[in-house]
Amino acid sequence: MELDDPGFHHSVLADFRDRLTEVDRADHLLDLALARLKEAGLVGERTTQRTDSTHVLAAARDLTRLELITEAVRAALEEVAGTSPHLLDELIDEEWGRRYGRPVRLGKNPTKPKTRILATGNDAIRLLEHLYRHGADRASGPRVQALRQIMAQNYHRDATGHLRWRTAETEDGPGLPPSSRAIVSPYDTSARYARHGHIISWKGFSAHLTETCAPDSPNVITDVATTAATTHDSKVLPGIHTRLHRRGLLPAEHLVDSGYTSLVHLEQAARDHQVTVIGPLPGNPTRQHRQADGFARDDFHIDYDRQQVTCPQGQVSRGWHGPYPTSSPTAAPLIVAKFSKIQCQPCPARTQCTTSRENVRTVGFPPRELRDLQLRVRAEQQTPEWKIRYAVRSGVEGTVNEFAHGHGMRRCRYRGQSKAHVQHVLTAIAVNIERLSGLPPAEEGPPPRHPTAFQNYLDQHKIPRPTSWRTLGS
Repeated sequence: MELDDPGFHHSVLADFRDRLTEVDRADHLLDLALARLKEAGLVGERTTQRTDSTHVLAAARDLTRLELITEAVRAALEEVAGTSPHLLDELIDEEWGRRYGRPVRLGKNPTKPKTRILATGNDAIRLLEHLYRHGADRASGPRVQALRQIMAQNYHRDATGHLRWRTAETEDGPGLPPSSRAIVSPYDTSARYARHGHIISWKGFSAHLTETCAPDSPNVITDVATTAATTHDSKVLPGIHTRLHRRGLLPAEHLVDSGYTSLVHLEQAARDHQVTVIGPLPGNPTRQHRQADGFARDDFHIDYDRQQVTCPQGQVSRGWHGPYPTSSPTAAPLIVAKFSKIQCQPCPARTQCTTSRENVRTVGFPPRELRDLQLRVRAEQQTPEWKIRYAVRSGVEGTVNEFAHGHGMRRCRYRGQSKAHVQHVLTAIAVNIERLSGLPPAEEGPPPRHPTAFQNYLDQHKIPRPTSWRTLGS
């Protein structure tokens, strides 16, 4: 550009980000970068890769429920005032200005919380009904739409038609929505609240990073996935393999932690992509196995051909039902074998087997193919060879730390899951460039310097000169 060029408006960059969020363009940008690396021989197919996830904080303030509904009303008012301010003339008075004239700061213990809850809810209802009467409801923006959803998730009407604050599930009113659907900010309706154990809780998203980990080549980021914070890790694995297949970068072995090792997806990865997923498979969930007391599921002999199950006392099941699909898409379908009261009640080992009121034991287990895979994987996990192979997975935690603390991925720079994904993809491309730029050159050493003018003079007159500074002292 010339020195007097006015340049471009800053909004051009925002428009560019918006275009990258359309039709998976960010993923195609990563496809292009990896294709170049593949052509250069820096990354290839059927190597060993590893995946891990980390939490990402949304670009929104952490709000209590009362702050959320109050800020949602204020955000809707700001939106209407910016697009159709005349609609507020008949509605707004000094009381509204006092409540919503600035961002809300109430804290966890506000004064008169019940009064605030009722007053804010009534204000929200008045605003939404006012917009509906003036025909602006159908053309309202995202903040008004967010207010409508937040109201439905936090209030309900009782049998007399009065507005009530939602609490935990009770007999006289509906409960709160699950975390996977509950909006936590009027400015980012895709962010969700999640908890990881008893240590980490956050509002935002999850980022899943996949990289190569061959000992004789640089580690290259091959896939980045951005999901809602409430999405279970095991649901992400099929999508990762689909994208790696499209890029021609499917691994032979995929190292993951226990969050990704769903039995269904392990079988699917081997069947559809010939990928061996290596990770700790969850243990037997039965009470007897957890407490190491009594007869667990593995103590029963399963005969798939005869559709019978034999208990440790020699009794044969009287019923074989299923397989039944489970409510979770990551859980394997279950076959249920039942024993009768005649068999279980007189059994001397009944207390070691079941504590049900009916005094009848039922055994649930996956179909034959999944059961064989389950037993084989659990047996392999106990061998020293498997533990040595799996130890390589821990290196991906350093990559997560590099992204989070070295490149600011822990906090979103933009609002919305799609823009957060753009940030993560561009960061991954930058990390690849940074890693590969530090590789040593392919040649043995640096090329020799051209002789200077005096050195040319000495050579032309056949006057000896040292070719290295190391020979000066000899």
